[in-house]
Amino acid sequence: MEITKGVRLHFIQSEKFKTNKIRVRFSAPMSKETVAGRVLTASMLETVNAVYPTSQAFRERLANLYGADYSTSLSRRGLVHYLDINLSFVRDKFLSRKNVLTDAMLDFLKASLFSPLVSQDAFDESAFEIEKKNILNDLEAEIENHFYHAHRELDKLFYEEEEMQMPRVGTIELIQKETAASSFAAFQQMLQENQIDFFFIGDFNEVAVREKIQSFNFAPRQQELQLVYQQEYSNVLREGLEQKDVHQSIIELAYHFPIQYGESEHLPLVVLNALLGGFAHSKLFVNLREREGLAYTISSNFDIFSGMMRIYAGIDRSNRTRTVALINRQILDLKRGNFSQEELNQTKKMLRNSVLLAQDRQNTILERAYMASVLGNKFLSLEAWLKALEQVRKDDIIKAAGLLKLQAIYFMEGK
Repeated sequence: MEITKGVRLHFIQSEKFKTNKIRVRFSAPMSKETVAGRVLTASMLETVNAVYPTSQAFRERLANLYGADYSTSLSRRGLVHYLDINLSFVRDKFLSRKNVLTDAMLDFLKASLFSPLVSQDAFDESAFEIEKKNILNDLEAEIENHFYHAHRELDKLFYEEEEMQMPRVGTIELIQKETAASSFAAFQQMLQENQIDFFFIGDFNEVAVREKIQSFNFAPRQQELQLVYQQEYSNVLREGLEQKDVHQSIIELAYHFPIQYGESEHLPLVVLNALLGGFAHSKLFVNLREREGLAYTISSNFDIFSGMMRIYAGIDRSNRTRTVALINRQILDLKRGNFSQEELNQTKKMLRNSVLLAQDRQNTILERAYMASVLGNKFLSLEAWLKALEQVRKDDIIKAAGLLKLQAIYFMEGK
């Protein structure tokens, strides 16, 4: 349901959960110029506004709304950056008066968006500096997380586009450059230009909610968004080596694949990844960690929207060569079909169970609704996805594995 061009409402009526949830998603191109301003805006939005100008007043109001929750989050897909506002509150069924709480939560949201705590076209300086300091502290702590650092370094090696190398939360350097004025400008750009999706899951009066959102008076907008990023494979293997004063070394490998969402090899790739490194029975876990004792931790994952499969492991530095050789052996085994029908059936069963379990989470349902809206006919319903999963055969796995090509290796050498 579009209330104006580029602003859409999505209703998922459900009595499955005790709480209602509202998510407001602001979608924009991933950009070095705006990412830091959006990160700081997200932090400001969940802390104070002109109606509730202190953190205490802000939280007290939520407490008075039967312990409602209000938070922001940042994520990305391909070359799209998301800023989400999440509101969760008890359903009307458990209250004596109807539609009161939804109305109050939308008023709270409206205050955040249209009554920010500002002074002369800039966020309030003192509140802004507190949030900026907190974000910088969080980013410094992230960098101390050695796997986070290794993931970033592999991204830099693998991706050719600067925007694809950039984390969803920006960098310390970009955050440091932001001011109260530049972040407020990024916030205004977000309100005026971003694609906006409102998701409502739970028990809602759709007519009343639509009228309320229309009163926000969003201007029409048209945002060009590139959900899928695909780069060409290069014959040059990109390698990175870094020495750090840490006890555990980390090896990361990035494989290029040309498969896109909804293509015939998509579901086989899902099964392949689960068979390779997604579960406790997977090849990487059993052969490298359990049998050979080479890895403290090892796993694989892939991003269908950016064409990269990542394998990462925590190892002793002396095991680097042997670990890489054995990882490559697992990939080669998949390409040659060296896995049993029993392994394949077990993997499909575990994937099915994990997908069905995820349907008990509001976030999963909201995310599926978003994907359905942006992917259109390419999007598979839950029933269609499960049916397609069952139809994946051994030959499909072999074909998908044949499309994997090693593109980058990063090694963090510890003591």
